[in-house]
Amino acid sequence: MPTHSTPGAHEMMQRLQMLEMIVDNTSNMVVVTDGKRRITWVNAAYTRVTGWTLEECVGRHPAELLHGPQTSAQALSRLGAMLRRPEPVRDFELVNHKRSGEAYWVSLNIQPICDATGRLISYVSIQSDITERKQREQLTAALQHRLEQAQRLARLGRIEHDETTGHSRWTSEIYRILGRERDDVARDAEDFLACAHPLDRDAVRAAQAEATRTGEGLDVEFRVIADSGIHRWVRCRGLPRADTVDGDQPLTLTVQDITLYKNLIEQRRIRNEDLDQQVKLRTRELQEAYSSLEEFSYALSHDLRTPLRHIAGFAELLKEAAIAGEVSSSVQYCERIIRASVQMKNLIDGMLSFARLGRQGMTLEAVDMSALVNDAVASVAIDGHSRTLRWHIQPGLPTVQGDPVLLREVWTNLLENAVKYSAHREVVEIHVGWTARSDGVEFHVRDNGLGFDPEHADRLFGMFERLHRDARFDGAGIGLALVRRILECHGGRIWADSRPDQGATFHFFLP
Repeated sequence: MPTHSTPGAHEMMQRLQMLEMIVDNTSNMVVVTDGKRRITWVNAAYTRVTGWTLEECVGRHPAELLHGPQTSAQALSRLGAMLRRPEPVRDFELVNHKRSGEAYWVSLNIQPICDATGRLISYVSIQSDITERKQREQLTAALQHRLEQAQRLARLGRIEHDETTGHSRWTSEIYRILGRERDDVARDAEDFLACAHPLDRDAVRAAQAEATRTGEGLDVEFRVIADSGIHRWVRCRGLPRADTVDGDQPLTLTVQDITLYKNLIEQRRIRNEDLDQQVKLRTRELQEAYSSLEEFSYALSHDLRTPLRHIAGFAELLKEAAIAGEVSSSVQYCERIIRASVQMKNLIDGMLSFARLGRQGMTLEAVDMSALVNDAVASVAIDGHSRTLRWHIQPGLPTVQGDPVLLREVWTNLLENAVKYSAHREVVEIHVGWTARSDGVEFHVRDNGLGFDPEHADRLFGMFERLHRDARFDGAGIGLALVRRILECHGGRIWADSRPDQGATFHFFLP
């Protein structure tokens, strides 16, 4: 007896056939399994993607067909736990493998099916091939990784804003600059700018305000304070948003560590300053050397006159004594000539050495100032035999460190000047004295000569400067300039005080 379906059953069959046709023609893969997760049906999309036909799938577990070397065991464990509860699975991502062995990414949505009594009877799984999306994500992640690597090499960090979440994040280079461990806390540009050195914050805020006002890019260099307390230099750049309002930060800021660059710039600045100082020093030394050579060229002619005059004078006396047959006088005059010659030789050697090398050319040794003064007095007395000279020399003149030849010139010039400018007196009174000080010794030479106006005292020690133009007093204004330079090269100084026609006192100090 034939069995006839009721109208309700026929309509239900049509609906099932329509649903099967829709499911079979969808681009998503559909898999139906029984309660033990054995496949009972797959649609055409499943066969097209995986390569497995319905006949080959029925009765087999999906793991036998789809799982391979790239399938995550941890992901499978989580999926199995969810299905055993059972509970619906939403957007679960997994790597499966096609029949050919090719791996592909799939997003699973699995719905457990229970009967009226609540017994699990089957699963319906709708699977979407998301390989292209995952490849794009992986490519993006790889590019991001390469970008961060390049940024690390360039010491370039970024502060990025995510429009989707509304949060900003720092890249790893930002954390390195600040000496922090990287974490997942959302941090923006304001958080970074808060690390600016207190002395630079006003400049940073001014640069922000200017970028906001003009709409141009922010580009500012400043120091940040790392968590360790170390200061690092950074360059922060970015473009404001098109819809910016006061106080908004650029969506993306780049932060470059320029500490090394700044250190090199500072080292170059210091080096340039050192070079500049050296150039100035060398220029000053050259100028002083040129001035010194110029002065000494005149000083040689000035100070060599005395021994030459002595030699010439005693040579004449020697000639007369030789004609008269006075042997004893001749020997005496020969000794005076030899003494003057030695004096001239020492003077030439000392002055030329001083002219060439300045302080380094001096021969520093212990100098007995009493012996130098006595020697200079004897030399001056030779020239002043026709005058009445009274020498008042303070006993105990100390020993100092210096060049004996050059210091002898100091005494000779000062004593000769004292005698010369006192020559109009019936009795020439010359006083030589000294005073011990905590940092050295002060000497003085005082006479009873013409003196000078104290307002012009500083001119005394300049080259070719003479305060007296009287024809009775010869000279080119070189001697005191030479004395000043010799004393300065010894670390000392010279000065004078006087009143017109009341004599003069010359003081000099040696450390």
